[in-house]
Amino acid sequence: MGQPAQSVALLLMEHLRAPFEGPVLSYGKQAMNVGFDGTLKMFASLGIAPHPDGLADPPPPDEYIDFARLFRLLGLGALQTLDVSAYEGAEIIADLNLPVPAELMTRFGLIVDGGTMEHVFDTRQGMKNTADMLRPGGRAVHLSPMNNYVNHGFAQLSPALYHDYYVENGFDDVRGIVIVQPRAEILSTDWNFVEYDHAAMGGENAIFCSAETQLAVYFSARKTAASTSGHIPRRPGGDRAPGYQFVISHGPTPVIQQIAEREAGTASVREVVHAGFGSGREHAEFP
Repeated sequence: MGQPAQSVALLLMEHLRAPFEGPVLSYGKQAMNVGFDGTLKMFASLGIAPHPDGLADPPPPDEYIDFARLFRLLGLGALQTLDVSAYEGAEIIADLNLPVPAELMTRFGLIVDGGTMEHVFDTRQGMKNTADMLRPGGRAVHLSPMNNYVNHGFAQLSPALYHDYYVENGFDDVRGIVIVQPRAEILSTDWNFVEYDHAAMGGENAIFCSAETQLAVYFSARKTAASTSGHIPRRPGGDRAPGYQFVISHGPTPVIQQIAEREAGTASVREVVHAGFGSGREHAEFP
């Protein structure tokens, strides 16, 4: 699997907002369509000092790197990966449709789902496994398709799935971002980012997108000592936020509210991506 620069920028900004802690688990081996030199420029744009561990034995400046290198640069040590098969060399072989082994419980400080949950047929068990493998204080981060991604996986996942599950199970710092992407030239065109306000946007059929637009969702949540994993949220029919309905289109002008406001004095996602790529349009699509 491969992560575009925009996803990397979101992760770096999340780390700057509330520093990640290890050990780190990634669902699947995650490459990045960002070179080593471009990644260091993204770090610099946010004022993040790369950890010496990640600078050791550097690859060629333009060579794409992966999550293992990214999290070493953040000083989080060796990354572990979980996959359903050993095909890509994952350290942990497990099927998220089934309960994970007991030795994985409360083991990780960060779990990054860079596009796996939509491929898990039993989403309920996949979410429970994620919560169970986090230690108290640990965080889950999800990047998932939301709309106009038919048959990408088994499901297109609504922000309410993540919001309601984590709130129901007593997680805190629950926050989401709607990622607004163009269907054409998706990796070489700027994206828009909209803060997910559940009170306004969490109602039934509250969010639509235009035909030329794809939507994805970024969600993060932190486990507390009192958090559970087995509580099931319920959304009865007609659970609508009256008066709020959004049609989101990709374009150069942000729709609703772009995450361009600076968090803790940082750059915007777009500025971080451009720091790594110059104009942001030179890189080829990731295979």
